[in-house]
Amino acid sequence: MVANVDDFIAATFSIASDTELLHLFLKAVEAEGYQNAVFAKARNNRLESIPWDRFPTGYLDTYRERQWDRIDPVVQQIQHARRPFSWDDLCARTNLDRKQKIFLQECKELGVHSGVTIPLHGPGTDVDLISLSLRDQRRPTPDTLGRIYGIAVQYWLKLGGLQAKSEPRVLHLTGREVECLRWCKEGKTNWEIGEIIATSEKTVEFHLSNAIRKLGACNRITAVVMAIQNGVISL
Repeated sequence: MVANVDDFIAATFSIASDTELLHLFLKAVEAEGYQNAVFAKARNNRLESIPWDRFPTGYLDTYRERQWDRIDPVVQQIQHARRPFSWDDLCARTNLDRKQKIFLQECKELGVHSGVTIPLHGPGTDVDLISLSLRDQRRPTPDTLGRIYGIAVQYWLKLGGLQAKSEPRVLHLTGREVECLRWCKEGKTNWEIGEIIATSEKTVEFHLSNAIRKLGACNRITAVVMAIQNGVISL
């Protein structure tokens, strides 16, 4: 993981309120070029609630009034997505109908352009999501997506901890699982980790799968963030 994600994670350790955490998160994503942001909870291809947003004035009111979540391709995709995706890529591979095309054009007219969405899967079928977007017509920088993902996952995990007021869980990871997570944090592939610790790629995959399961994560990036948050690996 890159340095500014580590910095964000470290900065969240001393935060004690939802408001302070949100301020830090919005500052971090704005530094990546995103002026719009929203945190929402989805169920059965509809938005159930929107705890907070930073959109141009009038956008969210229009979205709710017209019940745009019924046709929003992002909302339709979120239940199945396991990794962040850009809206441009989603639209390019989706056969949009006329209503969806009009919806996207009206979003742009209201100051919501090319964005990215990070799906955050909890227990059951409920999915939280964080979407970030631009206020003008330009393409986001592709290499920001990995950083945005790490920052969003840490925000979500820290928020859950603050709301539950829970202590970090006691985790029982093996030495190999921790070692694999450490190298995963450095951005190494399974093959590269295998070369470093002198084992097969398949064995590395086995250790990482076990670590992901024990941490309750949905993928390796989430597992690394959770491992840092719980003191299993250091920044």
